[in-house]
Order: sequence, then structure tokens, then C-alpha cells
Amino acid sequence: MSTVAATALIIFAKAPVAGESKTRLIPLLGEEGAVQAHEELVRRVLAEVSPLASDTSEFMACLWGASAHPTLGAWADEYGLSSQLQANGDLGQRMAHALESSLGAGAEQAILIGSDCPEMNAAYIRDAKTALAEADLVLGPAEDGGYVLIGINNTPALAEAYKALFTDVDWGSNRVLQQTVAKANVAGLTVALLDPRWDVDRPADWQRYLHLKNSTATGRLR
Repeated sequence: MSTVAATALIIFAKAPVAGESKTRLIPLLGEEGAVQAHEELVRRVLAEVSPLASDTSEFMACLWGASAHPTLGAWADEYGLSSQLQANGDLGQRMAHALESSLGAGAEQAILIGSDCPEMNAAYIRDAKTALAEADLVLGPAEDGGYVLIGINNTPALAEAYKALFTDVDWGSNRVLQQTVAKANVAGLTVALLDPRWDVDRPADWQRYLHLKNSTATGRLR
């Protein structure tokens, strides 16, 4: 029996490095505070998704680090995940490589998420997996115009169409989702959109996160 999971779950994360982590939070938190905020957000996502990794017949979860920093490997070990190093290039090139590599290893589907969305959880990822039963592409829209999740099926005939989703996109802008959906439509891909989510980039986002965290009686975000 194959050991390859039906769905590859790819988690993108950066190392916690002062002056490089969550730089847009530095004016509010300082360099060390921004590092701590980054680690808290990453750990929250890893804790939410790690139960999916426990059943490798359904998911194979892997932490794809932006560098070879030892903390990234330590996080992967702590949460029971495998680990890989992201490719060089812009965000689109790195995502395309991770998705292609996962599908090339035999996964039927590949779902990629970031590590700074406070509302990311196992249920949301399962919703994405379900959506891929009917669509070629699933996206989790972000409130800022990007997306917090992207998933594709292992359909060799669509390989070139999928590649188009990651080229000539204004990464980091509020046009990312719009441009991606437009490219998918041109390529003839069917698209499923999940409910919108938000991620933490700026001081106002961090304050929103703290408010949500502190207003939750159990201290966990759902």
C-alpha cells in the first residue's frame, strides 16, 4: 500500500529572526516583540493543523521553511510534521514549486496555507479538501485582497494551467485574489471560494488578533 497521503498539506513559514520577522509590526512591538508575535502566530497554526498530520492516510502535512533556520526544523519536529526548504524566487515561484513537488510525490491534491492567519484551522482545511472534489482550484480569500489558502488537484492535463496562476501576479497587493481568479477563468479552471479570512500583517491586525484572543473564554481561536 502506498504511503503517500491523498492530500498534501503545505504550511509556509519563516524563521523568527529579529528585524526580519513581521517587520510591519516593529513600529508597534519593536523587533523582539515582532519576533514573539510571529512565533505565536506560527505556533497557533501548527497546533491547529497538527492533528491532521496524525492520520497519514488522509493528509501528509509538511512545514516548508523559507530558510534553513534550525527553529523551523524544531517546530516541525514538535508538531509532528515533515519539513522541506522552499525554493528560491518570488512568492509565486516558491508556492508553485511546493505544490508541484507535492503532487509529483504522488498526492492526489495539494493544499498550501500560510502561518499568520488567526482563523486557520483543521475544519477550514477540510472544507478546502471537500471543495476540490468538485473544483480544479480552491482559494481561501483574505480580507486584504489576497488569499490565505490555495489548493489544486493532481490533474496532469491542467499542469500548465496551474502554472499560470503564479506568474505575473502583484504579490503583496490587494489584487492577488482577483488576478488569480481571472487567470483561472482564462485557463478554463473551475474555482471554489471558501469563506473569507484575515491574516496579521499590520499593527491594526495584531490588535484585532489580541482582542479576539482575549475575548475567547478558553483562550483558543475557533
